[in-house]
Amino acid sequence: MESAEFTFLNTTGASGLSKPILKQMRAHVTKTNFAKRRQRIGSTPTSQSRRKLNRKSNTDLAIPRAPSPYGDKNSLLRLQQFVYLEGRHAPETPSEAAWFDLIASDPALVEASMAVAVQQWSPDISWQCRAHDHIDKAVSLIKERITSTTSRTDGILGAIITMALGAALANDKFAWNIHINGLTHIIRDRESRLPNSLPAWFVDFVVRDSINSIFDFPRTWHPTVLNALSGYRDRRVSKLAALCDDVAHLRAVIDSHHEHAFDTELVAREIEVPLDRLHHEARALRTSNDLHLDAAARAAELVLHLLWPSRSGAYLTLLAGELRDVMDRFPIKGCPYMHMTCFQFMIGAISADKGSPARTWFMERLSSAVRWMQVRGWPEPLKLLQERFLSDNGLNGRFRELWRELSNPEVVPEIQSSVSGP
Repeated sequence: MESAEFTFLNTTGASGLSKPILKQMRAHVTKTNFAKRRQRIGSTPTSQSRRKLNRKSNTDLAIPRAPSPYGDKNSLLRLQQFVYLEGRHAPETPSEAAWFDLIASDPALVEASMAVAVQQWSPDISWQCRAHDHIDKAVSLIKERITSTTSRTDGILGAIITMALGAALANDKFAWNIHINGLTHIIRDRESRLPNSLPAWFVDFVVRDSINSIFDFPRTWHPTVLNALSGYRDRRVSKLAALCDDVAHLRAVIDSHHEHAFDTELVAREIEVPLDRLHHEARALRTSNDLHLDAAARAAELVLHLLWPSRSGAYLTLLAGELRDVMDRFPIKGCPYMHMTCFQFMIGAISADKGSPARTWFMERLSSAVRWMQVRGWPEPLKLLQERFLSDNGLNGRFRELWRELSNPEVVPEIQSSVSGP
């Protein structure tokens, strides 16, 4: 298929596309919109069940307007509350303060953040229509910047990676690939003009997604993006990518063993030997100088232990506790939607013994997002993940058990605040 650089999912500027690409894009948009409408009609709870979940209907909530950039601090605080769900008013670290200042300074990043937040806030049609408006505005602003000299700014990087996250959460692979393609081109263009100039938060964002790649649910992790980042963090990003690829391959081999029962010689050659090597490589990637790489390395080590158990529950609980300590020091807090779809949190939760402080920490962050979405009318917040793991074998079964537990209202902590728009 003909490729077009910096093409994003809307019809602005469509006249510059070839007829085959334009036809495919329009067909995708039409098909996606009708599919999502049918899904909303079929999955949205009835009025009676909605009242059981939440005394205040989502249709009564005010949909906030996007904050105006350049100094509108009150509007930015409303956006923070809207994105973080629990009524958070201010950043907790200098890095978070710098991130929110960046959002406030760039209209494209504001619109991208609003697009994701509104789309995930409620399944009601009014919210979904508003989300599409924000998506169109974000895409239009990004395309305007692409054709100007300001296309390589940190704000544009943030806007496109946010759009990619939103597409992953919406399970829109077509849009996700387009955003990833545009992101890759912008990284390479920027690096060709000013090498090693990407902000730390951007690399952290990608590294944070590494464990997701093992389980085939990348939100921003993609080979072309990783190739563009190959020289970063003393080439440790490239080493992490190779490690995750090998762990994913080993996971497939172990799943095959569970299905076909390999003989002893084959188990030793295809599982135990590479397993030892990968344990060594994961430990070698630990570093006190980079929290996100350190967390990814520890999470990968836990994945290996869970795939082929050889250690006691106490050891895994200890390692999960170390992972918690590292993640708790991340300079920028992820939004609840990132927590709920983050396999690092899930690995920590299923590795630690029930009742342990480590498991409680992971479960609180996962369950909070699930409960917030449930009380706003999303009947199955974890459906996107559950549909990817159909068997109860091995680690797949551990994930499915975790998601069942998170979906149980009696297990998930209650949300004390009333659900309302900011």
